[in-house]
Order: sequence, then C-alpha cells, then structure tokens
Amino acid sequence: MSALAVARSRASGRLLPKGWLDFLFQLGLFALADIVYEISRTFARGDLAEAFVHARDVVSVEKTLGIFNEMDVQHWAISKPWVLDVANLTYFHAHFAVTTLFMFWLYLRRNDHYYFIRNIVFSAMAIALVGYFLYPTAPPRMLTDLGFTDTLEKWSSLNHDSGLVAALSNPFAAVPSVHTCFSLIIGVSCFFLVRRKALRITWLLYPCLIVFSIVATANHFWLDAILGALLAATALGVAWLIERRRPTLPPSARRRLHLEAGPEPAA
Repeated sequence: MSALAVARSRASGRLLPKGWLDFLFQLGLFALADIVYEISRTFARGDLAEAFVHARDVVSVEKTLGIFNEMDVQHWAISKPWVLDVANLTYFHAHFAVTTLFMFWLYLRRNDHYYFIRNIVFSAMAIALVGYFLYPTAPPRMLTDLGFTDTLEKWSSLNHDSGLVAALSNPFAAVPSVHTCFSLIIGVSCFFLVRRKALRITWLLYPCLIVFSIVATANHFWLDAILGALLAATALGVAWLIERRRPTLPPSARRRLHLEAGPEPAA
C-alpha cells in the first residue's frame, strides 16, 4: 500500500470509527427507520371523533390529578412574544435537528455508546407507533372550545398543514409525546457522555425546554409528556435486554447499567 493510501486510511479511521461501510450502513438504517416511522404514522390516524374523545379523556384525567393548567402556560408564553418565538421554533425545529445532530455526534465521537442508544431510539419509535394505532388523540391546539390556540398557525410562518409536514405527519399522534421521549434520551445521554461539566448540566435542561415548548404551543398535554417519559424508560428496558444478548457497550457502561462485564463489545 502506498504512503498516500495509508494516510487516507488513517484519516478515515480518525473520522469514522468503523470505516465508511459501517457509517453508510448505520446512516441507511436510520433513514429507513425514520421513513417507515413517518409513513406508518399516516396510517395510524384513527377515527376523527375517537381522537377528540380521547383528547377530552386526557383533559378529564388531568383535572382529576390537578394538573390541567396548560392554558396558563400558553397564556403566559403568548404575553411574552420572545418566549413564544422560542417555543414555536423549539417545537418545530429542535426535535428533528437536535436529534439528527446528536446521532451524528454520538456515532463519530462516542461510537462505543452509539449502538446501545440507537436501539433505545428505534425501540421508542416502534412502541410509539403502537400507541398511535391504539389510542389516536387530538392535540390541545384542536380543542379551541376550551381556549387553546395553535400558536404556530397564528403567530409564526410555520404551518402543520403544508408540504411534507402535512403529508408525513399524523395530527392525532399526541400520545405519547415522542418529543419528550427523545429529549430525555438525548439529555441524559449527553449528561453521561459529554466531558465538560457545564455542558453536561446544560443538557439536563434540554428536556425541560422541549416539554415547555410542546405545552406552550398547545401540541401536547402534560400527560402526553409523562407518557413520553415512560416511553423512554420502556425503550431503555428493551435496549437493556438487547445489550444482555449482544454486548456493544464498554465494560464501565455495562456495570453502570447493572450488566455483568461480559465479553468484549461486538464489532
């Protein structure tokens, strides 16, 4: 092998921990999972009347628990235009953009943790689809008779009903909140994997920002967020079971998850 080829190989190794083949395979796998997830959501719309009945059931449960105060949060955000702008932009952009950037960073910089966290994300997507099929639920923004407002439609240039957003979205996929689920996966993962202490603490606040945005924009109830957190915990359990059979994590991480040190991580 020539010196130039050796140099290129070493450069690729530094950039891509397991080479181009694995990188392209993981990229294709993630793209395929996302396409299947988005398309599947369009088939999980359910009955329109049923979705609104479920939404009012959520309201009833929250009133019983004493947590039905989403409109107070929304009215406060509306009274402060810059807060509402942050909420709108966070809800519409952060979920996809931050999740995508996080997965790229994870693969490139913390590759020995990537496969385990990937399994959490994939498991969460699969379980969420079951929830959308079994319990289609209208978001608060559709309950205008209760006083909710669609802030994206009224105070921003963003729109749920245009282009690919309308074609690939399910307006009745409120339960559980995948925004909450993914933000918890990202926030907790970064807390353990980011080296700078200040950034680690900051990432713990990311789920709080996401939950605030989904409530302030009237796209989710508190109960949706709670179920989103439960979804993250369930997906972690699924990934934990997979990790028992096919180790990918370094020994220190396996001990943290109460797994035996086990064999060397799979290539």
